[in-house]
Amino acid sequence: MSKLGLFSLAAARVMRVRGRTWLLLGLTLLVMFGLLIWAALALMGWFFGQVQGWSAAAPQATQDALAKVEAVVPGARETVAEYVPLLKPEDRPRRDVSGTDFAPVERYPGLPRTYWNREGRQVTVQYEGQADYARVLEHYIQGFVAQGYTQDLQSASPDAERHAWSLDHKRYVTRISRTPQGAVSVHIETTLERSP
Repeated sequence: MSKLGLFSLAAARVMRVRGRTWLLLGLTLLVMFGLLIWAALALMGWFFGQVQGWSAAAPQATQDALAKVEAVVPGARETVAEYVPLLKPEDRPRRDVSGTDFAPVERYPGLPRTYWNREGRQVTVQYEGQADYARVLEHYIQGFVAQGYTQDLQSASPDAERHAWSLDHKRYVTRISRTPQGAVSVHIETTLERSP
């Protein structure tokens, strides 16, 4: 039997199939095609939802990982930031919040005021920014000592120190620390004298 004969035999059998069968077969294929499109759209929606979750968590996870590496290998953040510009720290300075600088020592240059609070006679100010921790600590220690304040070291660790400074009836408590993001935070508290 030739190929043409097989084709004509197959065509004859197909022609004998009823129209209702063809209709059911066509509807079944149409439903299957619709389900396939629906599954593809649902899968794409799920995937984009996952990507958005990953992209939201990625910067914080990357910063946390870099902070851990920076603790072991100083300068690693800058080295990595040369190749991945998104990891560079922000260059623009943050603006000071309202309030005043009440401490007798000038604030360390480049540290914006990020917090100021007064409750009765108790006043608190905080500065935070990118700076060398050891230099900031030295700036405040030398500044208070130069003005005649007596130092009372209250606690010290590699990443934070707390000092109380006294002169006559004035007392300032300073806490200088490194933040997990690699910035330096200076927290100063005092109690204002009563006015006569």
